[in-house]
Amino acid sequence: MKKILLFSVSLLCGFVFNLNAQDYIRFDASFYSEALEMVKKVDVYIPGDYYLHPDQKYATIYYLHGAGGDEGSGSTEASLYYQLHEGYNDISSPPAIFVCPDGSCEPYMGSMWVNSPLYGNYEDFVMQDVIQFVESNFRAIPEKNFRAICGLSMGGFGSAWLTLNCPDSFRVCFPYIGALAFPDTTLSEWRDLVYNENNSYILNYNAGFLSQVHITTLGGWTPNMDLPPYYVEPLFDSMGNWVDTSINKGYHFDCSRRVKDLQNVDSLAWFLGAGKTDYMMIYPTYQMFMDSLEYYNIDYSSYFFNGGHEYHAYTWYLGLHFIDSIFYESFVNSPYLLHSINSTSASIPFRIYPNPISDQVNISYKLSKPCNVKLEIRDIYGKLLAVLEDGKQLPGEIALRYNLSKYPAGMYFIKLESEEGITIRKIIKVMGQ
Repeated sequence: MKKILLFSVSLLCGFVFNLNAQDYIRFDASFYSEALEMVKKVDVYIPGDYYLHPDQKYATIYYLHGAGGDEGSGSTEASLYYQLHEGYNDISSPPAIFVCPDGSCEPYMGSMWVNSPLYGNYEDFVMQDVIQFVESNFRAIPEKNFRAICGLSMGGFGSAWLTLNCPDSFRVCFPYIGALAFPDTTLSEWRDLVYNENNSYILNYNAGFLSQVHITTLGGWTPNMDLPPYYVEPLFDSMGNWVDTSINKGYHFDCSRRVKDLQNVDSLAWFLGAGKTDYMMIYPTYQMFMDSLEYYNIDYSSYFFNGGHEYHAYTWYLGLHFIDSIFYESFVNSPYLLHSINSTSASIPFRIYPNPISDQVNISYKLSKPCNVKLEIRDIYGKLLAVLEDGKQLPGEIALRYNLSKYPAGMYFIKLESEEGITIRKIIKVMGQ
């Protein structure tokens, strides 16, 4: 009975249609969170044709907003996701359910998506309450291979943090402009930013936006309920000297130090995105995180744009398409693909993944009988770059990998031609790191 009461949903009567394209339906939902002991809001976006396919189950994307945001802050990314999904003919699995929980809380700008005595148990809120709520009330597939998590700024950190803590819960993680590490460059820059805003090293929440962001971060990383008025432990004292005990507490939330725990984790894909000139010094944290991934031979894709701490549509376009390509691979290897948004005239099953890529692309197709096959890669102008297959192939599944690292970033086409038809898939190559 307790679970029934916990997840009795208040789906507010006005679910919202995107009237321009009707790509999705949005529910403004609320439910009681056992982890937080309060009612919390969550926006749930479902595909526009969700009710036309009552037997279809769906993958889920969890979006964590940034500091100062709430459950409505993911509307831009959700709308972009459905527009991109419907616009791609190389992703034929159903679009995912897009979930935006509310991580706002008092007294500062947000929860940092961690368990904190100052904010509450927001990590448990997402991992226990939100996921169970969605999978109990919508046709979401309750399996790791059909869950992705992403986020912006505070939510970028949160998405990586939750994935590192619960790597068996997500298939894909896309942290965007989040502080993923604790490098000296970022620490020193933030000390200077706070000093310039306060005219001293003494923290004052009302001094300005940067001080508010800094104290909000400390509320998640170094909370101390015995230290009024802000109940956080500063990283530096009134003279600007580093406080080692606080720094060490902060290192606990350094995502780059947790990568070693992923060595035995199966099927976890990373897409990283950030601005190279972020005044918050986010980019160096990604460099440290990538160093850790490479040290432990963990694959990732990335795109870093020439910009700062801001929304960058092209990076989201790449990241969301990357998530979709991973979901597509999960669907074709499962019994869940009952409805697809597109079809192809060619009868040969043909797939590529991941997409976007930074270097290696996996290609597979299946023949039911002996067949002459030509497999080519061409650039956006149609120029032939490589012939991967050209000749008679025996029945069965053919899998190969091709390295595109020598080609510049951009769009490419993979063409499969046989007696049974022609199929063309497009792939996006991003700059390798």
